[in-house]
Amino acid sequence: MCDSSAPLKRAEAAALGCTLVSMHYQVDGVRRAEVYEGENDDYDTLFRNGKILGTEAVFQSAWAKAFRRLLEGGSDVLCITMSSRLSGTYRSAKEARAQLIAEGFDGERIALLDSWTTSGGLVFLVQRARRLIVGGATLEETLSELEGARARQGIVFTVPRLDVLKRSGRLGATRRAVAGKLDRYLIMMLDQGGIRDVDVAHGTTAVARSLVKQVPEGARDGLLIVTGYGNSAATGAVVECIKRRLPQAEVSVRDGGPVVSLHLGVGSVSLAWDVPGE
Repeated sequence: MCDSSAPLKRAEAAALGCTLVSMHYQVDGVRRAEVYEGENDDYDTLFRNGKILGTEAVFQSAWAKAFRRLLEGGSDVLCITMSSRLSGTYRSAKEARAQLIAEGFDGERIALLDSWTTSGGLVFLVQRARRLIVGGATLEETLSELEGARARQGIVFTVPRLDVLKRSGRLGATRRAVAGKLDRYLIMMLDQGGIRDVDVAHGTTAVARSLVKQVPEGARDGLLIVTGYGNSAATGAVVECIKRRLPQAEVSVRDGGPVVSLHLGVGSVSLAWDVPGE
């Protein structure tokens, strides 16, 4: 199972054998559950018109309920969460696991992975987990393989406005200063789950080129996941840039959903890759 920051459609998640556990967001006092890709209505307009916005990590009680249901049904649990440096969701999953162990469940039947990523990066890990399980890997073996895989894949992104990340507390002082002086778009990467800036670009075309430039040689003829957060003009530019510069790559375009969009700001875009054949 995975938290809902993985942009998976309902049918796709079912085919992968993956259960999404909802994160939540609030707009002007109304609490909403984030669900499967394509089922979150027009959250972009909702956010642009909202006055008071917020998000919630998956609570311990929600993880515990989901874990218990699978365990009682005879399944082991592999839980993959967005980066623990971006959300408290992984911590909640750890607390839920401890709770179930205290209730008498076997802790070896519950494996947790801090993905170090989100959005398209989570999709890659869920897909890889499915291939490993179908191939006969045990829960322990699958977790070990995923721990190696999360270091080989990558995700880069840019945001239209840095003030959203500033308010979240996830943007360091150096990044604030550089962006403020240059008045440019920062190109950022998740490095072991934390945000690191890798480039500065001016204009949509240059932003797209910079994002695509970050894709390493070993991933340039594989699947690339472009994720737009709300109505993002940069999404199409990144896809077109990939087609021109990396014609052998396969491109999947996804909607990032309300929770990550609220943290990054609507109009943001990310590009994720995996290393094929590993």
